[in-house]
Amino acid sequence: MTGSLTSSGCHPGGASPDPLLNRGALDDRVPTVALVGRPNVGKSTLFARATGRYAEASNVPGTTVVIDRRRVTVNGHAADLVDLPGTVSLAMPVGEGVPFWSLLLGSQPDAILLVADAGDLARHLPLALACRDLGLPLILAANLADDAAALGVSIDTGRLSQLLAAPVHLTSGRSGLGVAEAIGDAVRLAGRVVAVRAGTSNPRSTIPARAYPLPVEAAIDRRAGEIGSSRSLGAASTPWQLGDLVAEGAVSARGAATLDLAGSVEVPRWEIGRRWADQVVSSSSGSAHRRSIAARLGAWSIAPWPGIPLFIGITLGMLLAMMATGTMLAALLTTAWQAIASPTIRTVVGAVIPDATLSRALLWGLDDGVVSMLAVGIPYIFTFYVLLAFLEDSGYLTSIAVLTDRLLGTLGLSGRASIPILAATGCNVPAIYGTRLLGSRRERVLASFLITMTPCSARIAVISGALVPFAGVGPALAAFGVVACLTLAGGLLANRMVPGRQSPVVLELAPIRRPMLGHVARKAWWRFESFVRAAAPLMIVGSIVLGFLYETGLVWRLTPILDPITVGWLGLPSVAGLALVFAFLRKELALQLLATFAIVELGRGAASIGSFMSPGQLFVYAVVTAVSFPCIATLATLSGELGRRTALLMSAGTIAIALVAGGLIARVVGVA
Repeated sequence: MTGSLTSSGCHPGGASPDPLLNRGALDDRVPTVALVGRPNVGKSTLFARATGRYAEASNVPGTTVVIDRRRVTVNGHAADLVDLPGTVSLAMPVGEGVPFWSLLLGSQPDAILLVADAGDLARHLPLALACRDLGLPLILAANLADDAAALGVSIDTGRLSQLLAAPVHLTSGRSGLGVAEAIGDAVRLAGRVVAVRAGTSNPRSTIPARAYPLPVEAAIDRRAGEIGSSRSLGAASTPWQLGDLVAEGAVSARGAATLDLAGSVEVPRWEIGRRWADQVVSSSSGSAHRRSIAARLGAWSIAPWPGIPLFIGITLGMLLAMMATGTMLAALLTTAWQAIASPTIRTVVGAVIPDATLSRALLWGLDDGVVSMLAVGIPYIFTFYVLLAFLEDSGYLTSIAVLTDRLLGTLGLSGRASIPILAATGCNVPAIYGTRLLGSRRERVLASFLITMTPCSARIAVISGALVPFAGVGPALAAFGVVACLTLAGGLLANRMVPGRQSPVVLELAPIRRPMLGHVARKAWWRFESFVRAAAPLMIVGSIVLGFLYETGLVWRLTPILDPITVGWLGLPSVAGLALVFAFLRKELALQLLATFAIVELGRGAASIGSFMSPGQLFVYAVVTAVSFPCIATLATLSGELGRRTALLMSAGTIAIALVAGGLIARVVGVA
């Protein structure tokens, strides 16, 4: 089916896990399509392609942990798409021990779009069979079809459609291949279910064709009859009455029976999946060779040799590329702004606002604040987002997770914790949400603490912007090394203080693939645009407030409170303490406001923090900023996920580590 696909309002969030409680909370006239698939199959990328909204998900298994619901329109017909976390089976726990099927049914789907790996169908068809058994319309998107074709793999979609009794589409979320067609079929079939529920269409049978061995089919039929007649829970270890699910139309009686008999049905599903894959998948003569090359690349990326040297080289390369590109962009942007926009803004503000104090305070934000953002926030953060999206699209982040598994074990965490920790280099907020994939509260607390100490893109920009232009690349790399050591030390200490033990886990390794530049650019731009929208108002308003305090002299009444720590212990100028405090709003403010101080205090000819801070002071300032308490958004997320007390304790811990380390470094470099 070919059609136009548009997207409208987004309303993300977690649905209630109980369809009996949530029924009627949504508009019954608008069908709902649930996206289901194994981890790392490109489900969220397909969702982003269909809706035009990129979520914080990577080419890493398990990064989708929050339900995202977005409305789309296909040929004039509206529907809600729901992006669910990746899962291997319907019975797999997804946070707090709740089975995935409860999350699926809680989204109240009218159809299921099952996203599978076109290059590895045998491992994905069992989940498709499980979804089909629920009695809801099923559409299969054989995703990553471009990767499969590159490996010489082809699929007989017609035959697979016959076997599944469901539409099958070859798709690629990264390129857009087949996405509109798959979504169109899903919306059409979901709309049919809604029409049946509303009584405007005749019902059609949703009982799938028989596929299991006769003894299994007999057990399913027997249990389905019991559920339909008694509405009793029976042997099912689930939070809902299976009969109630059937009565509410969430699943068929047969679907409820397969949920109840999951243990006895799962093995036949895998056997059927392998048999069907043999029937519909064919490979070219050179596919085995191409697969072996991809397999060798994946094996090399996770082996100690050459995996570890490769990881170190890629990390250093990213940092150097970000520093070089960010410094160049900063010079271009600030020069252009000061030559083109700044004179006009100063003239207009001076003419409109006759009061000199108020005029200068406004210019702190409208001119100097923007200059600071162009010099720090935009160049380095944009470059980082591009590099991060490139690594994500290649699948290499999962290899990093495997490589760091042993190291994380010393911190009381399993290898799965590396997924949200790696995501923290982009932003701490979605990374903290990502800790939901961990098996215990202890692991979530430990991982969240490490996340708060992991430099996000804003803190990476602070280190690079403060040190590279005024001290050089060497000190900047040394600062990153110090932060890494402090994070490791903090993790070891937290592991000793938090009771309990880690749980073992098996990571699903993502294939190494060639990044698609268009997809990399779209993801990087979406993140950058979100950053600018959130950061620019805070930066401008914060600069104006700080400018008012400075121009009226009130700021000097605040600095004595901070001077014993700022000047006495850390060896920094008084204004540096104010910038650190304002950084609680957003971390990049720590450097941007400091740059604004330089502009105001020393004149526009000396518009750099190197004008009033030595390289040693900048080193101390960068380390303290990178390690100390998280921004307000991170603190709010910590409070919501782990509780206010835990969030405050974590913040206090990072402040203590940052101040102790900052004071010691100040004495080593001779600034205190």
